[in-house]
Amino acid sequence: MGEAPGRRRVNRGRRIGLGVAGVGLAGVAILGGLAMLIAGRGDTLLAAVGRGLGRRIEAERVTLGVLGGLAVVLRGVHIADDPAFATTAPFLVAERFDMRVELLPLLRRRLVVDRITIDAPIVNLIRDATGHLNIDSLGTRGEPTHAADASEAKSAGPPLQLLALRLRNGTIRYREGAPGRTLVLEDIAVDAREPHFGGPVPVSVRARLATSDLHLENILSEGVLDLAGEQPAYRGTIAAGPGALGRLPFESLTGEIAASPPVVTLERATVHLLGGTTSGRMRLASGGTDAGLTARVEASDLDLSQLPASGNRPHPAGKLGLQVDLEGPPPGAAGFRDALRGNGRFDVADGQLASIPLGHALRDLLGTFLGAGAADRLRARYPDLFDGDNLRFSRLGGSGRLAGGRIRSDDLMLAAPSYEARGAGSLGLDGSVDVTFRLAASSALTDDILGHSRARAVLVDARGQLTVPLRVEGPLQHPQVTPEPEFAATVARALLPAGGVGEAVGSALEQLLGGKHRR
Repeated sequence: MGEAPGRRRVNRGRRIGLGVAGVGLAGVAILGGLAMLIAGRGDTLLAAVGRGLGRRIEAERVTLGVLGGLAVVLRGVHIADDPAFATTAPFLVAERFDMRVELLPLLRRRLVVDRITIDAPIVNLIRDATGHLNIDSLGTRGEPTHAADASEAKSAGPPLQLLALRLRNGTIRYREGAPGRTLVLEDIAVDAREPHFGGPVPVSVRARLATSDLHLENILSEGVLDLAGEQPAYRGTIAAGPGALGRLPFESLTGEIAASPPVVTLERATVHLLGGTTSGRMRLASGGTDAGLTARVEASDLDLSQLPASGNRPHPAGKLGLQVDLEGPPPGAAGFRDALRGNGRFDVADGQLASIPLGHALRDLLGTFLGAGAADRLRARYPDLFDGDNLRFSRLGGSGRLAGGRIRSDDLMLAAPSYEARGAGSLGLDGSVDVTFRLAASSALTDDILGHSRARAVLVDARGQLTVPLRVEGPLQHPQVTPEPEFAATVARALLPAGGVGEAVGSALEQLLGGKHRR
């Protein structure tokens, strides 16, 4: 008699279960064999990875895990630098490399890595005096320089194939050999898809930058890295902030960046600072035959009262707008400040300049005409000009040309309810100022100062306004404001009786003040 149907089903289920168990045991055996293979031949694995990079790789420990797939963990990793750069520092050191390896290609002696995660790496990028970078040789397939490398390379199989690269908590130190400048990026996180040396690679980078002149938090750049050309090239978007340029803070920065060392270009950049917006473009070549900086900047609604000030110095005030074109050598070059050249325009609305005592100088010069209590009267009626040493205005504007470390202008203009001033002069990048103004008092202020004095006939212009030529000279924080010698002599002649005495005193005063103004 045949077996009962129920018994046949039990036997069939048992055979299936035994088969599954056998496959499982075989899988465990295969993984165990792979573990022994990789653990026993860690140097061969490193040689395979190093062959793909074109650099010698060393690790203090190589271990294997099978949780969630075949995982190779390297600890204490060192990647050698290009020998041509003659440096003792490695190109890269990292606490840990985690690699996820595909199993089936490995059985066919091919190394296909799903993902490499690098923890706490320090990368040293160097650009020498000829413009070459120490990453230029990455991915090249020159002859091995060590006998051990040669024997390992023969058994290493095909080049490394990598599907994804992740970097966390990294640091990049970029050093230019010729000028000796160093830039450090910290807290770096990088994600790259299918990185290789033969074409473009999508990359996402997060970082923080802190130098003596520039501080940037929360840097995020997404773009494409191409290592196939003569120079590595990157193009993408950038966003960062908050940050600071020197002592000037800003809220955010956005733009499009293109970099192919030693050239970095920033296009369609927008910076939000001082409650307003600055936009423009910039190209910086830190070396080579076309080394230099070019930039175009436009700004609007910058609140000058938000500028940082030291001590108890009063703040300037007003809303600034400007347009500037600038060119010169790269920052840090010898004579950088004096070699900068540029031109532009600016306009400040409803503002205040601290420590520019035009009103004080005017009151001292014309005090004889004012009478008792004049200071309080002028301060109450015309605070834009006579309220302390601060100068208030409705508008300040003009054009400027930068050369030799000074900004020169021939069309400066100041306007306020009680006065209008036009002038010319220069402002040094060292903070020194030398400007002459012709200050025209309003009709009301002219009447308040001169009244019906006989001096009115010689001190007012054709429009019936008191017009005083003044010179502002010295450090911008506390400049001296003095009348032009010719005008001071005219005032003296107007005060003294007509004839020889008045003329003699006026001429002597003109010579005395003129001597002070000789350059």
